[in-house]
Amino acid sequence: MDNARGSGLQQYNEITQQIIEKVKCTYQVFPEGESLEKVNEVYKKALTRGRQEGFVPVLVKSDDTLAEWFGILEDESYSREETIRQGGKISGEEILEERYAQYAGDYEEDFGNGSGDSSVIDELMGEMEDGEEINALTSFAKFSGDGIEETVLFEIPVKNPWEVIAWIPTGGWNECPEASEMMAVCRYWYEAYGAVPAAFSHDEVEFLLEKAVEDEETAWKLAKEHYGFCPDRVDQGTRNGTIGEVADSIRMSNVWYFWWD
Repeated sequence: MDNARGSGLQQYNEITQQIIEKVKCTYQVFPEGESLEKVNEVYKKALTRGRQEGFVPVLVKSDDTLAEWFGILEDESYSREETIRQGGKISGEEILEERYAQYAGDYEEDFGNGSGDSSVIDELMGEMEDGEEINALTSFAKFSGDGIEETVLFEIPVKNPWEVIAWIPTGGWNECPEASEMMAVCRYWYEAYGAVPAAFSHDEVEFLLEKAVEDEETAWKLAKEHYGFCPDRVDQGTRNGTIGEVADSIRMSNVWYFWWD
C-alpha cells in the first residue's frame, strides 16, 4: 500500500490523482483492465486485515464527478468528526421507512390516478421470484465487460464501517440520500445485518455482507428499504419492476447494489 503523500502519483490518470490527494489516506490503485476477480479478492483480504489493524477498506472508481464532489474535503469548514457526529444522531431505519412511504405513495399516485386502489401497490410488491444472485462488487467494471476502470482501494482510518461516508462524502442529488442520511442508513444496515459499504462511484453504492439474508420475512422488509433508499433499484434494476424481485435477490446475494439514474 502507498500513502497519500507517496511519490509516483503521475503513473495514474489525472482523476485518480485528484481523488487520492483529496481523500488523503493509505491506498492501492488497480489499473484499468484489471480483472473483477482480482479486485474482489484483494478487497476481501483488506477487509479482514482492517479488522485487526483499525481501518475499513473502500473501493472508489476513478470518476471525475466524484473527484469534483470530493473538493468538500479540502474546504476549511468541513469536519469529518462533525459529519460522523451528525450522522450518528438520526435513525437510518426511520429514514428508510419515510422514503419508502414517499416513493410508494408517488407510485400509487402515478399508476392509480389517485384512486387509492391498493391493487396498485400489490403490483409494485409483486412476487418473490426472478431475483438475480449478486456475489461480486462490480461498480468499477467497464461497460464493455473488459475488466475494470482505474480504481482506488483506500484504507479509511475509522473504527466503524458507516464512518467511511465522512471520508467518501457522496449523495444529496436527485433521489440519492444526502451524506448524513447515507451514513445513518449505513450504520443501521451494518448493525442489523452486517452490511459494509464497500464500493462507490458518483452514482453507485455497493454493500458487502458475509452471507445473504435468507429469511423471507426479513428479505421483504429489506427489499422495501432498498426501494426507499434507491427507487431505481426496482424501477430500472429489475426485469419485472417489483419489490418482490429485489427480495428474491436479497435472499441469495451477499452484495447489495444500488444505482441512481
